Amino acid sequence: MASAKVREELCCSLCLDIYSDPVCLSCGHHFCKNCIENFFVTLKESKVYTCPECRTIFKKKPELTRSRKLCNIVEHLFSDKTKQDGAILCTYCIGFNTHAVKRCLLCEAFLCEEHLKVHSKSQEHVLTETNSSVLLESDRKCLTHMEVLKYYCYQDNVFLCASCLLNGKHETHQVNTLSNLCKQKMDELKRILDKILLTRRNVGKQVHDLQGEVKKVHEKANEVRVRTINLFADIRKQVDELESQVLDEISRQKDDIEEQVSEKIQELEIWKDDLYQKILHIEELFGVNDAVNFLKECKLMLGNAPDFENYVKMEYNRTGTFNHKLDDVLISVTLQSSLNNLIHSLAKLKAKRGFHLEAELNTVMDCNTANSKVSLSQDLKMASYLKTEATQSTIPERFASSQVLSLRGFASGEHYLEVQVSTTGYWVVGMAYPTVKKTGNESLIGCNDKSWGLVMLHNNLSALHNSESKSIRIVSPLRALGIYLNYEAGQLSFFKLSNPIRHLHTFHATFTETLFPAFYVCGNSWVRLCS
Repeated sequence: MASAKVREELCCSLCLDIYSDPVCLSCGHHFCKNCIENFFVTLKESKVYTCPECRTIFKKKPELTRSRKLCNIVEHLFSDKTKQDGAILCTYCIGFNTHAVKRCLLCEAFLCEEHLKVHSKSQEHVLTETNSSVLLESDRKCLTHMEVLKYYCYQDNVFLCASCLLNGKHETHQVNTLSNLCKQKMDELKRILDKILLTRRNVGKQVHDLQGEVKKVHEKANEVRVRTINLFADIRKQVDELESQVLDEISRQKDDIEEQVSEKIQELEIWKDDLYQKILHIEELFGVNDAVNFLKECKLMLGNAPDFENYVKMEYNRTGTFNHKLDDVLISVTLQSSLNNLIHSLAKLKAKRGFHLEAELNTVMDCNTANSKVSLSQDLKMASYLKTEATQSTIPERFASSQVLSLRGFASGEHYLEVQVSTTGYWVVGMAYPTVKKTGNESLIGCNDKSWGLVMLHNNLSALHNSESKSIRIVSPLRALGIYLNYEAGQLSFFKLSNPIRHLHTFHATFTETLFPAFYVCGNSWVRLCS
């Protein structure tokens, strides 16, 4: 091990590394030029300079003499010694190009097979691969005192050596040993890992549940599709266009739901993969032996760690923000609108194939409730606004404003009717209880808790109930409405009759009285019940 002894003699006692630009003091001791100059800087305030090796005291800052021979020796023995032709060479094989197989972090040396056999097996001598990125011992030393870093100051967020701890600057600070800090961070990482694992399981469950919803939608869509195809097969070529409209509506709803669910599944899969990467990163940290490197990686990891509980809660809330069920009512309305001309011949076929919704074709308006400014057609199907009042008798059922109710009401079951409306003027179409007030502002449809209506005013459409309004966006003129009532379910829905039919608004309530179709007209507006 003579070569090791030579290396030891050629090491600076301050940085413990091979001399770099060696200089000599008058006492005969050698140091790296930068090392000794930095050391003298620390003694500047005391104005007393000493040799770090023999403690010789100098009255003034000593002059540094460059050691040319020592410099030549270091350059000859160790210049380009570590690597040759891309290979890392043994530190102790002076004069021989022997490839290194291991690196000792404590000795800061590369070892060949022979020197590895006789190298110290102490735990302090940590052996790594030659190309390992683990920090050397010198990288873990205090730059001021050249001692190994063993402590961490929370207030100053710095690593400390024993001398740093004794100089008094950190006396009142909270200081912990690196070993204890590593243990604390390890426990913290384990807790986070547990949360990540639980979160990933929950994400997997969400994906599974959403896939189940897609399956249900498929089954429901297929069931409706089969009933629709069977119905259209019975009426064959006469209703080819009707069949196409209904199937298109079913496919549109199914595709919309599949697209939304597919996007959600994709988001969750990405999230799941991201969580898996975090798991791998944390598991890699468990294998890091070096405290400084470990704590630096921990700081990056923990600083970016999200609040997983709030994160999961937010993601769960987002999964329920869309409707993943087919709109049977919209499908039935689409079907019914097209079947009006064939209603008498197709009624039995529809019931046979499972489409039970029937149009209320015999509904007419009640002239006893019509205001004097409401003009009713001879068949009592149409109401328009009169600029001059007609002479009428005063009865309790009559409205003081230009409104009218239908003659027939609905106290149970499912019902559907269609209403044509003017594209100009001010009108309201809806339903009301017979006990609604007949005078005052509270008698207007939608301005009380006994009526629900769709309001068109200045080409702006809105839903109105109990004086609470909600705007409804439409992109083309509204010429006809479909009204669906499910009394027991407490559902009153309005649809725009166009190609395709579109849902406008649905009121939900617990109905307690008979509901009568109700209409308000003003200006040059009109409404008409379809026959």
